[in-house]
Amino acid sequence: MNKISFFILLGFCLFFASCKKQLPQLPSNKGNAINRNSESMLLINHNLSIKEDSILEKFAESKGSFRKNEMGFWYHIFNVGSGLKVTDSIKCSFDFKIMKLDGIMLQTGNKQIIIGKKQTITGLEEGLKMMHKGDSATFIIPWYLGYGMKGEAPLIAPYTSLILKIKLSD
Repeated sequence: MNKISFFILLGFCLFFASCKKQLPQLPSNKGNAINRNSESMLLINHNLSIKEDSILEKFAESKGSFRKNEMGFWYHIFNVGSGLKVTDSIKCSFDFKIMKLDGIMLQTGNKQIIIGKKQTITGLEEGLKMMHKGDSATFIIPWYLGYGMKGEAPLIAPYTSLILKIKLSD
């Protein structure tokens, strides 16, 4: 092998070695340390949700004919319509009433959403998926499937479970 071939080969090797993408570096302060505050908050919220479920179960039983969904909310569908079943990507319009468990009215109105786009609380969106257009329903939504530990100021306080009365438009 002559000197020119050697330097050309060496140049190619250096060129390709320098083009190799460098692996990402993790900051030295980002270890696998356990965040004790996060663990504590998760445990507190878990215990609160278990307590809330037992309260809502008693509440729903006192109102009769409610059934519990596997997600954790209670529902009663009545005035069954004959429209299409609500599924992801369906645009649906509905009248609603939001109340606290003690019956205090918080909000009423009409809303139009596209299912699956997270345009409303999780409990309501999952409840709507159980309905057909034209149906009416009442949902008892626990705080963790509603507005959570932050609430929706100024109307809905943190950790507030709700009653939602829904009438889906045809």
